[in-house]
Amino acid sequence: MRRKARDILRDQQGLSMILVLCIGALFVALSAALVYAASVLTANANRQLLEQEAYQLATSFSDVLEGELNTPTSSFAAFVNDSFMTSTAYGGDIYGSPSQPYSYTWKAADADTSGADEITVTLRRRPGEDAEKLNLSGVGQSVSTKSGWRDQLTSWQSNDYLLTDLQLDVTVTATKAGESFAYTVTYDRQVHYPVSGYTFDDSTTVYTWSNGTNTFASPGLSSIYIKPEDAERIIVPHFDTTNPDKSTIHYTRGARQSTSTAQIAKSARRDYCRGHRLLYAAVDVHSHVCGVAAVRPGHVPKG
Repeated sequence: MRRKARDILRDQQGLSMILVLCIGALFVALSAALVYAASVLTANANRQLLEQEAYQLATSFSDVLEGELNTPTSSFAAFVNDSFMTSTAYGGDIYGSPSQPYSYTWKAADADTSGADEITVTLRRRPGEDAEKLNLSGVGQSVSTKSGWRDQLTSWQSNDYLLTDLQLDVTVTATKAGESFAYTVTYDRQVHYPVSGYTFDDSTTVYTWSNGTNTFASPGLSSIYIKPEDAERIIVPHFDTTNPDKSTIHYTRGARQSTSTAQIAKSARRDYCRGHRLLYAAVDVHSHVCGVAAVRPGHVPKG
């Protein structure tokens, strides 16, 4: 009988050893899960820090370019106004369709990029909301000789008459330690175009107008004198798009769009959430196991 009791105790001690080993293995697995979750969170925190730094670099550089854009004496404004916005080399139909993008990249080894490894500026031009008012492809605006036409012609010829002829997209992409952020600002360009002449109705003959008078003249042709009792005629202005008044050029900020590498951002958020879930699950299971281990099983005898 005593021998049988010793055998039972020996068997229960073996069971206790197995239970201890299982709990130890579970602790090892949970510790590994905790280490992995912590590493995921740390890696994401570092990546988000770099992404935030890239964002700040892109936006701050964009703000600098905005100031340069409205400074006529700056080299950036000179390139944009004298070349990019007026040259068909970047797109044949300046006032009818968007241009091809033009990009330039600065590298840290070549110039001061203010902490970024690389900064790329991309320009893109598109017709503005008032492009059709230039009457380049038909009648975009006109005035009747029966409705205050002299005031309207005076307004068209005034330097205060500005047209939003073009839009300019400026995209700054900053790269820092492999993380990139692209920041785009759309600008509306306003400028005054001198009136090169006027046509009447469907005629293509161009006349000039003597300000404050009712007289229109064209070389080699009889002048046109507008009388209140005459039949209605339509006066169509034509603007000299080859010679805008550059002193009136001004850029105002329109819609703003910021884009990062969206897939990377989504992946970072997904990994971040997954890391949190792993961490919380591991802590929860760890606490549960510790609670179980703290309770001595009733069938295990005291050593």
